[in-house]
Amino acid sequence: MITMTQNLFYQKEKIVIKNEMPLLEAFVPEEIQHRDGQKQFVAQALQPAIQNMKTRNVFIHGPTGTGKTLLTQWIMNELKQHCDVKTAYVNCWKKNTPHAVLQDVFSQINIFTNYRHSISELMDKLDKFQQDNRLILCLDEVDAMTDDSLLYDLARSKTGLIMISNDQYALMNLDSRIKSSLASETIEFPAYRASEIADILKQRIDYALMRGAIKQKEIDTIARISSGDVRIAIETLRKAALFAEQQDVVQITQEHIEKSFGTTRYYRKTEALKRLNPHEKSLYLILEKHGELKTQELYERYLEDVDKPTTDRSYRNYMNNMTKLNLVEAEGELTGRRYRII
Repeated sequence: MITMTQNLFYQKEKIVIKNEMPLLEAFVPEEIQHRDGQKQFVAQALQPAIQNMKTRNVFIHGPTGTGKTLLTQWIMNELKQHCDVKTAYVNCWKKNTPHAVLQDVFSQINIFTNYRHSISELMDKLDKFQQDNRLILCLDEVDAMTDDSLLYDLARSKTGLIMISNDQYALMNLDSRIKSSLASETIEFPAYRASEIADILKQRIDYALMRGAIKQKEIDTIARISSGDVRIAIETLRKAALFAEQQDVVQITQEHIEKSFGTTRYYRKTEALKRLNPHEKSLYLILEKHGELKTQELYERYLEDVDKPTTDRSYRNYMNNMTKLNLVEAEGELTGRRYRII
């Protein structure tokens, strides 16, 4: 006899999801689809590591959900299969100071450090480590770092850098000495086409769902409404599958997709808003208040509202960033451009 407590934790038979892991953000598939050119570009930049030489630094940019982080992690995993190289991945939104970044790196390569060590001492320790080792370091969301000086220190060391950002202008305002030392090669990751997202979803479906759990029509719907963002597509699929299981049905329907897409978009928007810097937040709030504004009018209102406004050039970069985060929609060109909240 099953008691009430046992029934509370009773696990139903899986009828839609056979393995949820391939639908999670941390999953790295065996093969990366529709990124062959980017894969070759990054692989060639890292190829010198096989000869125990310093790799070329790479700057990867593109909108959210275009495979930047996934491809980088995949390539670093592949590289470790071919040579004796150490790799580290740091999300600079979570670890945004030079000290936090370096402490995270040392933790990943299993080297003890004292939190009281200065940046200079930590860099000396890293240089000593690289006398006998090769290190590839991925700095995701590199523009979230509070101090660019670490990039200069790392560029002048033997560390191979892969820097990732949603913003193509992320490195533009760096000190000329830092940019010169980095000498980074740039590659863009454009938004996926709907057909490409459908292919990626089919790959994940094969890993994650029961046979027949979703039809092609529903796959195409998810691919179409995701607007080139594969993270939104995969998360929408995952939540739709969970909704189907909660209702004890064996197949995902359009109703499940509509419900899951709404919750996924809300979550993504909330996360994107957290990533805005103070200037971007001010611009967003102005747009939220007025609904839609011409670019010149928006900038003028921003100048009135902010104590220490940024330059016109930085303003354009901020608006580009919010557009890529799918927070703001832009229409028109140059002075005729208009912005509105999505």
